[in-house]
Amino acid sequence: MSVHATTVISRCLMVGLLAGLLPAATFGQSAGGPCDEYLLPQRDTIGGKVGPESCRKIETDFRLDNRSLRRFDIGLSGTVDGYVTRGGDYSEYMTSAPDLVFPQTSDLSRTFHIIARYEREKGAAMTVVFPANRSDWNGKMWVMIHGRGRSFQSGNLKAWNGNLDPADAAADLNKYDRVILRKGYALVKTYRTSAEGLGEIQATLENELKVDDVAFNDTHQYIKDFVAVAEAVVAKQLGEAPRRTYLYGHSAGGRLGRGFNYTPGLNVDAEGKPFIDGILADDSASGTWLPVVMKSGVDVLLQTDADRAAFVPQIDVTHQMYNNIWRPQRAEWVSNSFLENKRRNARILRDKGMTPKHRMYEIRSISHSGGESLPDGRRGDVQILDLSLMMGQFIDMLDNWVEKGEAPPPMRSDWAELGDADKDGTIENPGISFPEVACPLGIYYAFPVSSGERGIGLTSFAPFTGEGLEPLDGREVFVDMNRNGVWDLVETPSQAWQRLGLLAEGEELTRSRYVACVRESAESLRRDGFFSEETAQMYIERAQTAAISPESVAPGEP
Repeated sequence: MSVHATTVISRCLMVGLLAGLLPAATFGQSAGGPCDEYLLPQRDTIGGKVGPESCRKIETDFRLDNRSLRRFDIGLSGTVDGYVTRGGDYSEYMTSAPDLVFPQTSDLSRTFHIIARYEREKGAAMTVVFPANRSDWNGKMWVMIHGRGRSFQSGNLKAWNGNLDPADAAADLNKYDRVILRKGYALVKTYRTSAEGLGEIQATLENELKVDDVAFNDTHQYIKDFVAVAEAVVAKQLGEAPRRTYLYGHSAGGRLGRGFNYTPGLNVDAEGKPFIDGILADDSASGTWLPVVMKSGVDVLLQTDADRAAFVPQIDVTHQMYNNIWRPQRAEWVSNSFLENKRRNARILRDKGMTPKHRMYEIRSISHSGGESLPDGRRGDVQILDLSLMMGQFIDMLDNWVEKGEAPPPMRSDWAELGDADKDGTIENPGISFPEVACPLGIYYAFPVSSGERGIGLTSFAPFTGEGLEPLDGREVFVDMNRNGVWDLVETPSQAWQRLGLLAEGEELTRSRYVACVRESAESLRRDGFFSEETAQMYIERAQTAAISPESVAPGEP
């Protein structure tokens, strides 16, 4: 559909397409059956063999965005190995990267090898979606890894056959998933118990002590085992295995993605090639893990040509507004500030010469959620900028970097250490602003009222109404809309734009001035590679009918 369509219907359809709102039509489904044919032989490790032991699947054919897709809902039961400690703040984090993880939490206690059991009836599962026709597949695959806090016990992790809505096979596919599918990739959504201390996972330490408090928060081998099955499914269904496999991880999933890149020998397949070809780490949990491994007081990570060569291209998307206190014990090179850790990660990689393979993009006015699971970015007083409108560009950046060697745009940050490229005192590459932030009709703020303390990862929106006091957030702290440190009256749009230097003193905001600002912001993001042509045009069209308060529109303006 042309982005220049002018009818109301065509505009609505374009907005729906970009936001991933169009429904799916399910037209074929199989009863659950075995799928052990996709399992690889189990691996030998300390204490015995590990790996998937049994597989069940449901096959579904459906159409989405006029594309014919096939979906496999797969449940696996089996075992996986990793490492834990019994002493520190992160002792229950079962990880495949112990030298990276535990020292960063100042945990120098004994590290134990551990074998844990996972069960599909308790959520050990994945959803594999791919084009029904080989000709519609681009030959590549994305693996999606969710964050911490999921468990069968809490109800936010379902049994393997509970993720599929038989009436709408795309109901659980968020905006990011749909962006990936539109680009012709195969998609793998993985699910794991990622909340520790619940008694949900039965495990045995190398000293035969049995424990039930661990979780797969940082268990890379769990992901590798599931991805191997997914690749086998795709290979059989489409005639060949994916030639590229990319990883998207949010929060603890992003931290897990970093671990693949920061742990020598971990991101390697049976042939010695990269298991994951590129990593998109979306707001990595607490800003960690940082690329530091200390041995006898010396940082040994990424110090050799071989280790630097094994590092795959990695893009970190930093949500600037998500900044909290990281409370565990920490090493001296780790900060208590989430945002500072995100920035330190980029600085350390830069100082280790990894800029040719790493980028960090700091995005303003977004907390931990990018609105990917909210159809229009709203729920009650929650209102979130639509990060999916940039996510497609990040996906293309990573793919072009891996496939063609095309470097993405320079790093973007409001920290002068990173954003001031030539060290002249001016930040040439500042954090990224959506048009809603560059041309504001209000401000986004953390802690929506209805969400309270749990709203730290969400945002709300306070408009410039020119009426009443600035609002209170969910903690009953005033939202400092004009950044003057005082709880005072809400500005009008014109007053806010004058304060920000977008208008001269005494000048009024007009429709034409607003459209011009949005056009410049959207076109700048397009030129810099963060917006597609379609997204930039959509913003320009929206600006022409956006709800600007009556007082801010000069006589004769639409």
